[in-house]
Amino acid sequence: MVDRCDVIVIGAGLGDLASAATLAKNGLSVLLLERHHQPGGYASTFVRGRFEFEIALHQLSGLNLKEKSGLYPFFEEIGIMDRVEFLELGDNYRAIFPDIDITIPANREVAEGILMDNFPHEAEGIKQVFKTSFGTSDAIHYLERGEPKLTQEQLQEYLFSKMDKTWGEIVNSYVKDEKLRAVLSVYWPYLGLPPSQISYLIFAIAFASYIRNGPKQIFGKSAMLARAFVDIIEENGGEVRLGCGAKKILTEGDKVKGVLTDNDEKINTNYIISNVNPITTALNLIGADKVPETFFEKIRSSEVAMSLVSAYMGLDVSCEELGIDDFEIWYYDTYDHDRVYESMKKLGDPELVLLTAYNKGDPHFSPPGTSVIVLTAGSAAEPWYNIPPSKYVETKNKFADMLINKVEKYVPGLREHTEVVEVATPITYMRYSGNPGGTYLGFAYTPKDGPLSRMGNEGPLKGLYFAGAWTQPGGGYDPCMISGRWAAEKVIKEIKK
Repeated sequence: MVDRCDVIVIGAGLGDLASAATLAKNGLSVLLLERHHQPGGYASTFVRGRFEFEIALHQLSGLNLKEKSGLYPFFEEIGIMDRVEFLELGDNYRAIFPDIDITIPANREVAEGILMDNFPHEAEGIKQVFKTSFGTSDAIHYLERGEPKLTQEQLQEYLFSKMDKTWGEIVNSYVKDEKLRAVLSVYWPYLGLPPSQISYLIFAIAFASYIRNGPKQIFGKSAMLARAFVDIIEENGGEVRLGCGAKKILTEGDKVKGVLTDNDEKINTNYIISNVNPITTALNLIGADKVPETFFEKIRSSEVAMSLVSAYMGLDVSCEELGIDDFEIWYYDTYDHDRVYESMKKLGDPELVLLTAYNKGDPHFSPPGTSVIVLTAGSAAEPWYNIPPSKYVETKNKFADMLINKVEKYVPGLREHTEVVEVATPITYMRYSGNPGGTYLGFAYTPKDGPLSRMGNEGPLKGLYFAGAWTQPGGGYDPCMISGRWAAEKVIKEIKK
């Protein structure tokens, strides 16, 4: 047992795994503590019957295998590319609205062409949306790594002048057709807020990233990525303890001094990276009396993002037999995204359902002759809080029935060929992740808490850093790993000083 190390990492979500791997590769002694029995956080799986389900992963958007860009250099540097296979998924998405059925590919020129074919009267507006979104994405990359080269005027045009804008404000300034506005904004449920409320920056980055890089799936499921990080940490001298979390963060004045583990073992360090949400870290791991009030003021000024309801379904037939030909299909009842968002605050019939068919990306995802799909709807946590325990199972199963009924209109025979169903609600995600409201995004992506303006990696005490969805650049697989790398680089810089 060690009694001291350079850095202690609390939690084994992708953010902390990326942090710990970066630190270990740089020769620092690292101890990672994870209370759960498996690493990965949302990047893990569970088994029901003969089916294994992804808890959260739909697609990776920040990895370009052809150009070796995005997350590729980071993955290559620490050794992920040698251990994990990433599968190209082809098209970004198919979206079905009341009278539009459109598929958007991972190719800028082709995507623009398809949209112009469907909305010829908005050709100029479509060009402007793409130009501005890709310009914003380039500007973010310039700030991160200095490439591509941009002038101060370009940074002002694509980035600084739009930091306080919503996606809806920018798109609406170029596009007048309400149906086209809706089609251009399909991805917003991934990011938790409708176009009228969501940070322009985060949506533009996601919009450009999907089209530029193309979506990816992890061969062997996302647990393979988490396991690869663990192997890299251990092979470089780090220690990963599963089934043992941090009970307390020990402090001295305004500095961290170590942790007390769940086994009451005291381990000293001057640097801690926490993947535990900042609210729980401050109140439970440190103690409110030891944290500056200004930190709580910052937290209180932000809102927690939404959660999900998911119906994980194992089918006794292939996707092809049911006529499911796309990896992801968005089923919208309306073009009004604000109306869809308001419906997510209630437990009524959802106005949007996302179908993800994992076997379309990996034919070996489930046993031969079967398939796995997940039906997902955004959901606020508040209405679930009011369900009495005696009614909870009945309520979540009723909600899953509504999801299945809606999709079965497009996929006849879905219910008949369902062998296994497991339903998760915001309560489920809150119980397993420890996140308030079961959010997967941390703070909501308002312009105030966009990718550049939300909480940074630095914590309220000296030596304390955060990694994961609550910090810059935000929630999702790709941003969490970027956050973890940034946190590790800050610690390395401090130690070198």
